[in-house]
Amino acid sequence: MSIKAFIYVLILSWGNSLATAQAEEAHIVDHVDLITVDSQLSLADLVDRTVEKYPDYALIAAMKQESEALTQRGSRWIAGAPTISVNYRDDFIGSDTGAYELGGAVAVAIWNWGQRDKGLRLAEQAGLSAVNKAKAIKLQVAGLVRQALWGLALENSRHEMAGKRLQLTEKLLNTIQLRVDLGDLPRSDFLLAESELLQKKTELIQAEAKLMHARKRFNFLTQDTKIPAEITEQQSTLLALDDTHPGLAAMSAVVAQRKANVEWIKAKGSGQTTLAVGGNTEKPSRSEQSVDSITFSVSVPFGGQSYVAPAIAAAQRQYVQAETEKMHLYRYLLEQVHEAEHELDVEKVQLKVATQMKANAEEHFKMANLSFVAGEINLMDFLKIQARSQAAIQSAQESAIRLQRNIALYNQAVGVAP
Repeated sequence: MSIKAFIYVLILSWGNSLATAQAEEAHIVDHVDLITVDSQLSLADLVDRTVEKYPDYALIAAMKQESEALTQRGSRWIAGAPTISVNYRDDFIGSDTGAYELGGAVAVAIWNWGQRDKGLRLAEQAGLSAVNKAKAIKLQVAGLVRQALWGLALENSRHEMAGKRLQLTEKLLNTIQLRVDLGDLPRSDFLLAESELLQKKTELIQAEAKLMHARKRFNFLTQDTKIPAEITEQQSTLLALDDTHPGLAAMSAVVAQRKANVEWIKAKGSGQTTLAVGGNTEKPSRSEQSVDSITFSVSVPFGGQSYVAPAIAAAQRQYVQAETEKMHLYRYLLEQVHEAEHELDVEKVQLKVATQMKANAEEHFKMANLSFVAGEINLMDFLKIQARSQAAIQSAQESAIRLQRNIALYNQAVGVAP
């Protein structure tokens, strides 16, 4: 085989490997954030593990504690803590008649009409609010995990492509060096190819930095360094937004809880009626026998509407505010679903175009290889064709990744967690 034939085979093999060459797992910068693929880890497991470490999840325990406390209060037979009262009366200083009176009573608060049921209803709504809040937090975390994983996938693809470009440019530089030594190409072509190599190395450094940032964002979110081997999802069959969406369900529970709180305050009214039962011992003088008696008393509040009205108004304001927030959330989610659906439709069409462009670019690049070897085009034109071909290949790869990402974001928008 002649030298020229050898060069031709070398260049042709380099061109054919453009779409299949794999970048070596090497890093230019020493700062490396490691991420490992765990084949036993599923996307759903990763979301569950992340939720447990997510700061907002601590709120669920507090909400459950509140619900349990409200249930305990509503389950009691009396409306408040019982009280004990003791009173003692003696003769005036100086009279010294020996007269005295000693009494005591135990008072209990009695539920107002329907108040206990309102209290249990409030406790029930608080419990439902905690359950739905947990689901909403899980969906929120799922969205963050999805964004982090697909952002990592995009940066990983770009980093791999940058590595391939560097490897292929190194092979091109070696080939041009050989041709320059043979006198087939001017030295200016070697300098041009060397500059191209340095540019590709710079691009790899930048891609590597972005990849490390994406890895660190994933690590900060999940507090983990393992990712699932499979992160793609099936598109949800849900086509519309309804109250089963965890975010809306959580807000509906808050609305119901605040409405129940308004009813509870109204049922409480001006205060609690109290019933007291006690005993009394009275002795008029030393010469007389003491008299023992039993006592009953009832205390009924009335005319306190003006005093309870501010509390009712404040609770009503919180109830209306929750309804307003739910309406805002509904509009926001409608927009998110529309945007996710539109982005998904656009990416499906774009992937078809990008795939065709990739096929055309690869064929064009093969033809450019032959033309460059034959001396029909110069190195500058060859590098331009190479750059366009690599851009088309990268565009198709990223479009495929974005399509899967957009499926995940559509599922997120309609309220489906992994």
